[in-house]
Amino acid sequence: MVRTPSRRSLLHATGGALAAALAGCSARERDHGAERGRLLDDVPHATLRTTGARPPLVGPTDDDGDLSLGTVGSDADAAKLSYATDALGASEVAAARRLVAETAFERESILVSQTGIDACYRRRLQYVALDADGDPDVQFCRVVRDAHTPCERDERHHAAVLVRLPLAADEYGSHTVGYGGRCGPVPERYRNESESA
Repeated sequence: MVRTPSRRSLLHATGGALAAALAGCSARERDHGAERGRLLDDVPHATLRTTGARPPLVGPTDDDGDLSLGTVGSDADAAKLSYATDALGASEVAAARRLVAETAFERESILVSQTGIDACYRRRLQYVALDADGDPDVQFCRVVRDAHTPCERDERHHAAVLVRLPLAADEYGSHTVGYGGRCGPVPERYRNESESA
């Protein structure tokens, strides 16, 4: 007569097989190498700030309006950038022009981000990363300006940041730009294994 296993022994065998199948597959231990993306170090950038109604940069845009977010991907695009030289310091304009002039557009591009900001704060480039698809992810945060810098709480300024990306403009399909209120930690998906939060 063939002996049939008891229900208890079947459950025990199934539980053991399931535990063996799932061994080493916890969420923290999975290899996300292809999903992680990578953080870029020492990304060249220039910051411009105006206190009046005119933003630091105008053009190139489709409607000849103010530039808020765009990509400079060629010498022709760079030639269309117009700086509010009457509202900017000479050293700011020189630094921005140098960044653009030193960009090798066959393998690099410049992301331009321009926004309004409260007068007592400044925009800081927090990190630049390439996501899992190789598309740029740029994050800015807001920090209080130096205590000796005069400002009015209800006044608004314009801030523009030009960020040199290590990719030609046609090498990525999209980009992400974020603006945070505080400078928090870099997201885990971009941290190296040795970095801590």
